[in-house]
Amino acid sequence: MKNICVINTKGGVGKSTIAFNVLPAILAYRNFEIIEIDNNNKTTTAFSNTQILKGKITSLSIAEGTQKLEELVVTNMLDEDKISVIDAGGGDDSLRVIHSFIDQDLISDTLFIIPFMPDFVQLKNLVDTYNVLPSEAKILVVLNNADLSDPDHLMFVKGNEDFEIPDISSTFAHFAVCPKTPLFSYAASRNKETIQDLALLASQYNQKEILDYAKVKTKGDKDKMTKIYRNWKISRNAKDYLESEAIAQLRNIILGEQA
Repeated sequence: MKNICVINTKGGVGKSTIAFNVLPAILAYRNFEIIEIDNNNKTTTAFSNTQILKGKITSLSIAEGTQKLEELVVTNMLDEDKISVIDAGGGDDSLRVIHSFIDQDLISDTLFIIPFMPDFVQLKNLVDTYNVLPSEAKILVVLNNADLSDPDHLMFVKGNEDFEIPDISSTFAHFAVCPKTPLFSYAASRNKETIQDLALLASQYNQKEILDYAKVKTKGDKDKMTKIYRNWKISRNAKDYLESEAIAQLRNIILGEQA
């Protein structure tokens, strides 16, 4: 795949969470860019302090975005290693982006990711979006913000006869789960970062190393050392999340499609 398009005809399903948090972690060692195509939301400023996405985000209107998709035809040929992540807005924005992919003959080079929340209305939008895409499109369905210890969420994976929900994990050829966590919003609200940025501290230091660093950095100030250590523990939680089985499954599907 040369392109990954995160799409849903409904807003508020976590498209930007997938595009700006999960995919950069999965593609961290790849040459990638993120193109936001949305007439309403400009996510670029929400990640102004990120190290991971520095210089990698372009935010465009629908009119600008459809022109950019035309350029991807050339980009895909000239830069074979580059992966373009497209974050499409909801509603008509997503529909126009889908039709632009069709018009530019980009379907065969693209993996479409359709995220949805564990909600009946969003399940319908998932099906509606899926049906808009051509039959030959490569599609990954992602249950976003899922708590699989909650039976009300689990039925959106395994199905529920009473509510007439099919076994979604078997219905779609590619299906994965993005588990619920406060880390995405915490990273964004604290420093306008991604979860991958949040995980960097734990990737650089183990417990002993961070305590040694904090001791030297603060000259043994207990309160300041504690603050650094607490930041490291949150960073470790972010690192553990990105290394979890669920994210590993997402990574294997996405990078497997890339191969």
